[in-house]
Amino acid sequence: MARNLAAGLLVLAMASAAWAQESLVRDPALTFMGGGEVEFIPKIPLPELGARVGYLKERDADKGTWFAGVQLRYPITDDFTIEGSIEFHTSKFSDGEIDVVTYPVQASLLYFPLPKTPVVAPYVLAGLGWYYTTVDFSGSLSAFDTQTESMFGAHIGFGAKMSLGATTISADLRYIFLEPNSKELKGEQFDTIQLVLSISFPF
Repeated sequence: MARNLAAGLLVLAMASAAWAQESLVRDPALTFMGGGEVEFIPKIPLPELGARVGYLKERDADKGTWFAGVQLRYPITDDFTIEGSIEFHTSKFSDGEIDVVTYPVQASLLYFPLPKTPVVAPYVLAGLGWYYTTVDFSGSLSAFDTQTESMFGAHIGFGAKMSLGATTISADLRYIFLEPNSKELKGEQFDTIQLVLSISFPF
């Protein structure tokens, strides 16, 4: 699944780059003295830096948990935006006997399929992530030592962003495909549903 999404992201990025190259507008009627055609480059929104919070639930976790993080969005065309983010959250499994602290690092490609209004712009997204985790065991599992591991996963989702002057507010829902590597966690399902709320500012 992760390999297929990675290939899809590469295709979308290449297509968007080609679109940007072809979208230069030439107007032969507008020339300078002794000059040729004038090229106009489409206006691309500025990069945005911001904060994000939300709620997520791993499939086998005892309960959902809140998270917080930061994000950077960089538009590459009017329809495509690259997003990078770093987050932090904790979860409990096996009736509290497994305590997992996770630092997700995600890279996503956002596609805005509909004409943007001055206020609201819906989007779909897909991406990959690296999840650095520390795992502590207690109770009947206290014989196991604290572990650290890295997991790789893919995610898909949809959402919308709202422009309030120079400020952008976004909300999206994501599904994360994630599988642990250590044998102690192999019996736990880490696939995740995540609700992301963010606020960002251009720079």
